Amino acid sequence: MTITRRTAIRMASAMLSAGALAMAAPAGAAGYPEKPVTIYVGFSAGGPTDIVARLLAEKLTQKFGQSFIVDNKAGASGAVAANQVKKASPDGYTLMIGSSSTLSIIPFVQKGVQYDSIKDFSPIALVASYPYYLTVPQHSRFTSYDQLVAYGRDKDNQLTYASAGNGAVNHLAGEWFKSETGINAIHVPYKGDSAAITDLVAGRVDFAFLAGVVAIPQVQAGKLRILASASSSPDKGPKDTLVIGQARLPGFAAEPWNGLMGPAGLPAEIVGKLNAAVNDIMASPEVKAKLLTLDQYPFTGTPTQFKEYIQSQSAHWAGVIKKSNIVLE
Repeated sequence: MTITRRTAIRMASAMLSAGALAMAAPAGAAGYPEKPVTIYVGFSAGGPTDIVARLLAEKLTQKFGQSFIVDNKAGASGAVAANQVKKASPDGYTLMIGSSSTLSIIPFVQKGVQYDSIKDFSPIALVASYPYYLTVPQHSRFTSYDQLVAYGRDKDNQLTYASAGNGAVNHLAGEWFKSETGINAIHVPYKGDSAAITDLVAGRVDFAFLAGVVAIPQVQAGKLRILASASSSPDKGPKDTLVIGQARLPGFAAEPWNGLMGPAGLPAEIVGKLNAAVNDIMASPEVKAKLLTLDQYPFTGTPTQFKEYIQSQSAHWAGVIKKSNIVLE
């Protein structure tokens, strides 16, 4: 059969169009996921980010019929995990539970960070948030918020406070608290909340801002004492707990959050599929009830809302850092 010039041009055009469609809809996107998915967590096992990641991974596994596996890559307030995910192929099989500190603090206040929270990642879905609690050892001399502040304001006294690491939200919460109250306190960073709690329980540090999921069980075990809540609402956490932002320091609230991220360039079809799944999971009565036992609360939205929230939180914490004269090494 003889192929005319016009026919050849049409065939070439059809082939180019097919190629363009293939590029627009990557192979495997429609059937995603077709193999196990890894979700990196930038903090040690047992902390609030890790716990919600494992709950989400369990439910995603049930929903999609493929394994969603949590892999802890602790270090540098989540930057170790972020750098690994940044370099991953944008195929949906390498994801991350990004935290407040990883996405809205570290990239904007610390030199040498090798990722950009907006340009290097695809925001998929906000997941949950939780308030911090001002916590001391059970055997501490301080039995109230006012006692701790009064002691710390005395120029002859010096307090120490623990955090999950330099740049972690509870580090900034501690510095913000220090600045607002005028207490004398030295920051002691740890590699995750679990390590910080060990020294707090032992009395090697005086106080810490901790998530309820790690603090409340220690309180129930008679090892820690909660002096106040850094929640934005009195409806969260143990009843009759003093809320710092309402009773002592107007506007003071430290509520970390987390969300599911992928590398930049993640296909919109995969982002949409995962966003819908996460929002559905977090809205279920079963998951809400489970989160409540962990003192966490569903905090969801669209990928665009997630991106905008990262930006607004970055601006907020930059203001805290400037006011408190925080320098991250």
